[in-house]
Parts: sequence; structure tokens; C-alpha cells
Amino acid sequence: MLASPSFRRGIRDGLPILIAVGSLGVVYGILSIEAGFAGWVTVLASLLIVSGAAQFTLVGLAGEGIVPILVATTGLALRHVPMSAALSEMIRGRSRSTRLAMAWVLVDETFGLTLAAAGRGEGDLVAYKSAADVMLYAGWVVGTVAGVLVGEGVDPAAWGAEVFFALLFLGLSAPLIRTRWDVAVVVISVGAVFAAAEFLPAAWQITAAATVAAGIGAVVPDE
Repeated sequence: MLASPSFRRGIRDGLPILIAVGSLGVVYGILSIEAGFAGWVTVLASLLIVSGAAQFTLVGLAGEGIVPILVATTGLALRHVPMSAALSEMIRGRSRSTRLAMAWVLVDETFGLTLAAAGRGEGDLVAYKSAADVMLYAGWVVGTVAGVLVGEGVDPAAWGAEVFFALLFLGLSAPLIRTRWDVAVVVISVGAVFAAAEFLPAAWQITAAATVAAGIGAVVPDE
């Protein structure tokens, strides 16, 4: 698999994610230390959880108790249900162990790359996603370690860290928009995001908007 063209393309396409997610990892490491978490706990979370959304939520709610953390992370995690269903369809016929391995690093960034790769007829989606996951995982963990080493005293907002997520997802979504129906899904999804931000708790905004987008995407005709 490591020598396959699909794996090499996954490495290539995952390079921007390594840089962007690595930068986010630095921010997470800094914020986690500032929130009072030990450095080893911060790094271990990135090694095992591999979820920026959940880990940033954990840091943000560190002083609120276990119940708000569980509610918030559950809300965020529900978006993985439609993602995993779509991924399962894309790698239909692969072994159970392979599908479980693909589910471990099921994050928005590499899922988006894999979805785009499937749309253009990538030969081996498992090799492609595995390579992209390696890039993301390396960036996230190395970034976290760097953030822990930097520690307190640095303000991530001062260097525009809050725009990384938006720019990253804009870059991922652009190649997926190919028809007027795709544009319609995007417009409705953006509306759902604003509505969720206005009326729903923060932890449920992403899942709610993603559910609406997935539902619309499932019913609009293909071209």
C-alpha cells in the first residue's frame, strides 16, 4: 500500500492539512496548558482522541464539570454518523479490520479529501485516506507537542489562529462543488449554519448544520 500511486497522492494532498492542522495543534497545546492540563495529558489526548473539535471543547469547558463536557462532545460526535456511513459505502467490500482502521481517524479534513478523491475516481481509497490520515495525525501530534513546549504567555488570537478552521474547510469544500445542485446544497448549508449559530447551543451547531446538509445532499438530483 505504501508504494501505491493512491498513497502517494494522499501524501501530496495531505500536505496542506499537515501544515494547517499542525498550526491548530500548536494552538490546542497552548490553550490546554493555560487551562491547567498537564503537558503529558495534552499530548496523550492528541495521540488517542485525534479530534480537534472535541479537544478544544474539552479545554473550553474544563471548569464546567463532566456533564457539560459529555453533552458537548456527544453533540459534536454525532456528525460522524453520516460521515461513517458515507465512508463505508466508498470502501464497500473491504475487510472489517480495514473499515475499523479507517474509522479511527475519521475527521472532517481527511474525510473531505477522500470524498473528493472518490468523486474523481481514485483507484485505492483506503491507501489514499490512510496517507492523508498520516499527514493529519503527524501534524496534529507534532503541533500539540510544540504548543505544550511553548506553554503559557502566547496569545494564539494575536496571530489569527481563529481563522484557520474557516480557511481549511473552504479549501476542502471548493473541489467538491461541481454542479448547480452542489451550489444549492452549499447555500442551504450556509443558511443552516447561521440558523444553528443563532438558535442552538454551541456544541450542537456543527452536528445540526451537518445533518441538514447531508439530508439536502441526499435528496437533490445528480447531474
